[in-house]
Amino acid sequence: MNLTGDPEGLAALKSFQEGNREYLKFLIQEARTVFEHLVDFKSPDGGQFRLHFDVKTGDFRVEKKK
Repeated sequence: MNLTGDPEGLAALKSFQEGNREYLKFLIQEARTVFEHLVDFKSPDGGQFRLHFDVKTGDFRVEKKK
């Protein structure tokens, strides 16, 4: 699994790994299973991001929501 994208979004996911691992697992599972293969989330400081799952490669990409 490869994770790329917005540095702030990646930092938010890392903070979930350290402090709220169950939420991180939920986000990953949702991105893999929902129809559009994306899920929105907020960082602990309130930033809004989107996690995309690429079905063909199995990679994840984080981008800042506009």
